[in-house]
Amino acid sequence: MSTLDLDAMSPIAQVDLGALRRNVQRLRSLIHGDAQMLVAVKADAYGHGLIPVARTLSEEGVSWLGVATPGEALALREARLTSRILIFGPLCGPAVQAVLAAGVDVTVCTAEDVAAVAAAQAQTNVDARVHLKVNTGMARLGLKPEAALQVARTIADTPGLVLEGVWTHFARADEPHAPSRNQQVKVFDAFLAELDAAGIHATLRHAANSAALLTMPEAHYDLVRPGIAVYGYAPSHELSAAASDLEPVMTVTAPVVFVQQVEAGESVSYGHRWTAPSSTTLATVRFGYADGYPRALTNLGDVGVEGGLARVVGTVCMDQLLIDVGNQDVRVGDRVTVFGKGALGADQLSARWGSIAYEVLTSMTQRVTRRYSED
Repeated sequence: MSTLDLDAMSPIAQVDLGALRRNVQRLRSLIHGDAQMLVAVKADAYGHGLIPVARTLSEEGVSWLGVATPGEALALREARLTSRILIFGPLCGPAVQAVLAAGVDVTVCTAEDVAAVAAAQAQTNVDARVHLKVNTGMARLGLKPEAALQVARTIADTPGLVLEGVWTHFARADEPHAPSRNQQVKVFDAFLAELDAAGIHATLRHAANSAALLTMPEAHYDLVRPGIAVYGYAPSHELSAAASDLEPVMTVTAPVVFVQQVEAGESVSYGHRWTAPSSTTLATVRFGYADGYPRALTNLGDVGVEGGLARVVGTVCMDQLLIDVGNQDVRVGDRVTVFGKGALGADQLSARWGSIAYEVLTSMTQRVTRRYSED
């Protein structure tokens, strides 16, 4: 059976690399000063496909890629991508030596992290480029400024280690009126001033995620780190206007595999959580929670069909979901749009169960075939 035959039976995520390029260009136009761009490609490029996305970004002149794990970093190197790569979290064990040998920049948060990197550097005999994470209010990783200053001194005094970057991360940059946005900038600026006073130089200072890139030019420093915006979505509903010219990159479709008539009073799917209020037509779609469609969207989701939107009815199953198509002409073999062009966006869909676009995008499993175009 050919790939095209299999595609007809499978969910497909169509990834528009042209939209990805245009989003990069639009975001680049917003950068204040001469800051470079790092694009977050962790979590399989937010579900879009690590290697195809990374190659496209490289072609667009994106100089840095951001990942969460050593495996992601090494996969990029195995694909012969020469972009600078930063791993966002601290590492330990043999992974440190492997990523240093691959020319990957690493994050350190503590003196123990620095010691682990120094030990690995001694084995690889190449300079280790480290980025010191400072906790200015996110309180997830990194040391508070007073402790981070001492770690910076340790890095500066350790042969073979290069303080390539000093960075922080915003907790509420996607909330325009949150006072902590400005407070974190003040804390970071004060820390940078202390570094200067101590004669410690970091090549790059960086803080701005997608939200800060869109709305906080004072936080662009030497490097910006967009993620969700590159894939076409605002970081929050409050920033939808600021991201209005971005294009969603992914559209997911799935085939109809069964069509049936049900009468008023008939209940469907596990738990009989939906009962037909009147006679109608239901279509079974080959898409379920094992593909990335959350069970929480039972009786809440909408998918795109030829005549508009159709409501998901009954419990979402592992491999299938049911939609009420009413009197619309839907047949076996037709494709419905789960989200994207012709249906709800990932942000609108996620709002139905109180989540965010990030979760929808990264939940698309490997059972969903990725197809790439330059539409």
